[in-house]
Amino acid sequence: MKILTATVAAALAVAGQDAGALADRVASGAGGDAERTGVEYHGIDGQLDVAGVQTPSAEIRIDGVLDDEAWADAPILTGFTQFDPVEGVPATQRTVARVLVTEDAVYFGVEAYDDLPGGVRATLGDRDSFGFSDDYVRFIVDTFDDRRRGYVIMVNPLGVQQDGLWVVGGGGRRGRMGPPIDWNPDFVWDSEGKVFDWGYSVEVKLPLKSIKFRDQELQDWGLQVERRIARNGYSESWAPITANVANRMEQFGSLRDLRDLDPGLFLEVNPVQTLSHQSAWSDDLGGLERGGVDGDFGFNVTYGITSNLTLDGTYNPDFSQVEADAGQIAVNERFALYLREKRPFFLEGTEIFQLPQQLVYTRSIVDPVGGAKIQGKIGNFNAGFLNAVDDVAHPDGSGETANPIVNIFRLRRDLGATSNLGMVYTDRSYSGDRFNRVAGIDGRFQLRQRYTLTVLAAGSRTAEGSEARESGSLVSARFARTGRNLQFEANMLDVSDDFIARSGFIRRTGVSQLRSQASYNFRGRPGDLVERWGPSLEMEGFWDRDAFWRRGWAEERRIRMGGSLSLRNNVTLWGNYTRSWYQFGRADYDGLFAVAADGQRRPFAADPAFFEGLNSGTLFIWVNPFDKVRSNVRVTRSETPLFDFITDTPVDVANSWSGNASLNLFPTTNLSIDVSVNHTSLFRQRDGSLYSRATIPRLTGQYQFSRALFLRTIVEYGSQDRGVLMTPDGGLPVSWCRGDSCLALDGSGVNDFAVETLLSYEPTPGTVFFVGYSRAMEDMQAFRFRDLRPEAEGVFMKLSYRFRG
Repeated sequence: MKILTATVAAALAVAGQDAGALADRVASGAGGDAERTGVEYHGIDGQLDVAGVQTPSAEIRIDGVLDDEAWADAPILTGFTQFDPVEGVPATQRTVARVLVTEDAVYFGVEAYDDLPGGVRATLGDRDSFGFSDDYVRFIVDTFDDRRRGYVIMVNPLGVQQDGLWVVGGGGRRGRMGPPIDWNPDFVWDSEGKVFDWGYSVEVKLPLKSIKFRDQELQDWGLQVERRIARNGYSESWAPITANVANRMEQFGSLRDLRDLDPGLFLEVNPVQTLSHQSAWSDDLGGLERGGVDGDFGFNVTYGITSNLTLDGTYNPDFSQVEADAGQIAVNERFALYLREKRPFFLEGTEIFQLPQQLVYTRSIVDPVGGAKIQGKIGNFNAGFLNAVDDVAHPDGSGETANPIVNIFRLRRDLGATSNLGMVYTDRSYSGDRFNRVAGIDGRFQLRQRYTLTVLAAGSRTAEGSEARESGSLVSARFARTGRNLQFEANMLDVSDDFIARSGFIRRTGVSQLRSQASYNFRGRPGDLVERWGPSLEMEGFWDRDAFWRRGWAEERRIRMGGSLSLRNNVTLWGNYTRSWYQFGRADYDGLFAVAADGQRRPFAADPAFFEGLNSGTLFIWVNPFDKVRSNVRVTRSETPLFDFITDTPVDVANSWSGNASLNLFPTTNLSIDVSVNHTSLFRQRDGSLYSRATIPRLTGQYQFSRALFLRTIVEYGSQDRGVLMTPDGGLPVSWCRGDSCLALDGSGVNDFAVETLLSYEPTPGTVFFVGYSRAMEDMQAFRFRDLRPEAEGVFMKLSYRFRG
C-alpha cells in the first residue's frame, strides 16, 4: 500500500496537482480495497506476467461493487502510466484492476479513483455509444497470445458496454485514426458499474463461450487494461505503451499458466420475426398508396466446432437496419460513396476478411436468401469461408431476378513474432458464362519493431457472356514507420482498367497512385497549456496507369502541409494548406462538346494551366472540456475543379466553401441530443455564379430508460442542388455526345425530409424487440416546409431471441 500511495503522489506531482487529499483516501482504503491480499503487479515497474488468476469457481455478483469474497485473493494490476497525450509518465489518477478466470468465465473488476469531485463523466446510453463522451475502462484480451488479434471489452462508469476486435494492421480507419479496433462485432457478456465520490468501479463477466481460444491443455493469454479520463482526454494503461513499437500488442502483459479451459458445447439459435407496413406515393391517387402487412421469418445458427473454430448459418436473414445511412453530399462526387456494413450476419468475424485494399465488401451482397460461414484459427493459420445466395436484378438489363452465388475464401498464416502472409479468393457467379473472380496474396511484415511493410497483389477475371472476358490486376504496397515523435509512411497503388471486384469496393481503376506522409510530435507534460503539437507533410500523385509506366506526368498532384495542436482541457486543433494540380490530355475530353445557343457544337478544349496551382485550406476544432456539451467544427475554403461525371475530367473551376459542425448535448444522464450540419457551396470562378449547394442538417434525440431500453428520434433534411456544367471561357453548356446523340450535363435538385422514430429493447446482442416509424417527404422548395409531399411511410417491428446452449 505504501508503494501505491507513493505512485499516486508522484503522478499528481507530474500534473502539478496537490496529491495529499487523494493519497490520504488511498491509504485509508477508499473504494473497498484496504483488506485485499492478492499479489500486486505494478505495470510501471515492468511486473507484467500475472500468475494465480485461475480458480475453480467464484461467487461474484455483477453489481459494480468489488465487495465479493472472491476478489480478496485476486491478483491486483496497478501502477498505470499515461500514453496519450504524454507518453511514459505516471498516471494522473490511480487505477486498481483485478482479474479471475474460472471454469466458465473471465472476471474483471476495476476501481478507478478520481481526485476531482464530480469529475467522472458517465451517460446512460445504448451499446457502443460512449467512446468519445465518457470515462471508460478497456480490457484487451489476446486469447491466442499471438500479438495479432484481441477481444476488446469496454465499459463506462455506469456499466454500458462497447466491444470489438483489436486487429493488428486493420480495424479503425485502416489504423490511421486511433487504435486498430473493428467495432462491428457484438459479444455476449455481463457488466455493471457505479459512481462514488472517490471515482467509480466496474465489474465484468466474460463467458468463455463468447470468445475463441486455443484448444490445448496449458496456455497463456495476453492482457492490457486501459483507462480514459474524458474531461481531459488522458489515456492510461497498466502495461506501459510507447509509440516506438508499431504493434502495441507486443507491449501487453500476460495471464500465465491457464489450464484445461473448455467452453463446453456452444450452440446458438436466433429466430427472427419481422413485420412491416409500407406506403408509397402514387401519382394516380395523388397521395400515399397503402400497402398490406408484410411478415418475414428467418433464423441464424452458430455452432462451436471447437474452442477456436465456429460455423454460422442463416436462412432468410433479417438485415433490417435500425436507422438509415446518414446522408452524404454527392453534388460534385467523382466516385461511388462508401456505406458501412450494419448487418449482423456479416459483422461477426469480419477481421479475417480485412485486406490492405477492400477486395471484400459485404454490402455488395444486397439481399441474400441464405448464407453460411466458417471461421477460426488452427495452429498458425486463420481461415474464413463465406457463402451466400443473393437476390438481385439480373445484370443483363432484362429486369428479371437473378440469384448469383457468392463465395469468399480467406487464409492467413502467422510468420515469426508479428508478421503474416495470406491469400483471398472471391467468386460472384450468375451462370456458367457470367461471373467475376478475384484472387490475391497479401502480407504484413514488421521490421525492427517500428517499421512495417504491407503488400497486396491481386488479379481479376470477369465474363459477361461466352464472348466477353476481361482480366485485370491490382498491386499495392505501404511502408510505414511509427514513433513517439516521428512517423512516416509511403504508399503505392496500381490498378488496371479491367480490374473488377464485384465482391469488393475499389473506387478507381486504370490509375497508379503514389502517396507519402510524414509528421512529427513535440510533447509537453500533463497539465501544460500545450500538451502536444507538431507539423505534417503529405504528397500525392495520381497517374493514368499507361502514362505512369511510360514515365509521363501525373494527372493529379497535390502537396499538403498541416499541423495539430492539443491543448489543456481536451481542446484539439488541426489545420492544413493544400496546393493541387490537374493535367489531362486532349484524349481525355473525347466526347465533350460546348453547345452554342443555335445548337452548334464544338469540341471542348481545356486549358491545362486553368487547373494548376489550386489552393485550399482546412481548419478543424474539437472541443471537449465540458461535462454536458461537446462540439467539433470543420471549415474548408478551396479552389476545386468541377468534374464531368461521365468522362471524370475537370471542366471548370469553382471557389468552394464547405464544412460540418456537430453539437453533442447531455442535459441529463439519460438524455442525449446530437445536432449536426454538413454544407458545401460551389461558385463558378469565372463569374461568381452558383454552381451547386448542398446542406444536410441532422438532429438525433435519444432517451435511455435503462441500459437495454431507449427511445430515439432522428430528423434529417437533405437539400442538394447542382447546376449545369459550362465552359470556363464563354459560359456555354457542356454536353457529352456520341455521333448525333448528345446528353446534356444538366443540373439536378432534391429536397428530402425524413423522420424516424424507434423504440428498442435489447438486453443482449441478438435478443431484441423494436418497433419503429419512418416517413420520407419531399419539400418543393428548400427549407420552406410549406409544400411537403409525402414520398413513403412505414411502420416496422422486429422480434428476435438468442437461445444459447
